[in-house]
Amino acid sequence: MRFTRLLVTTAVLALVAGAVISVLAFVVARYGPAGDGWSFRGNGALAVYTLVPVLLAAGWTALILRARSVGSWLTLGLGAGLVALLIALFDALLIPLFGPGADAALGAVLLIALVAWMIVAPALATQVPPAGSAFLSVGSNIAAGVVWLVAVLVGLVAVGFVIPAGS
Repeated sequence: MRFTRLLVTTAVLALVAGAVISVLAFVVARYGPAGDGWSFRGNGALAVYTLVPVLLAAGWTALILRARSVGSWLTLGLGAGLVALLIALFDALLIPLFGPGADAALGAVLLIALVAWMIVAPALATQVPPAGSAFLSVGSNIAAGVVWLVAVLVGLVAVGFVIPAGS
């Protein structure tokens, strides 16, 4: 029963989160901010999709910590997501605040750091000492991690078909 509840809750949260990213991309593509020589409208809305690694870092970290019976699993998972969000925001703000030269110099580095954090945060979570016996077996938690990834992508793509960001 716990396994089913974990998978259903994970799937629902991830579907909604992926859908929210698609809706946000649609809104930003149509009405996003613009300035002298830069814009988040149109193709600039691609910056919104950097939220996918944010969701993955937060979700995977939380799931690993939950599996290790760490009491603050949700807080720490959200903290991992916050670190990823700060990296993504700094990348998105490079052009508006510092110009295209700063984006050319640091943009790729920040995107690599974002993807690296998506992997490093859950890896660090595996090093937190378990607080007791795990809630579920290892296989159940791996399944939940896969469900998190697939459901985020399904939510993202499904809503993206209904209201494409470029429309």
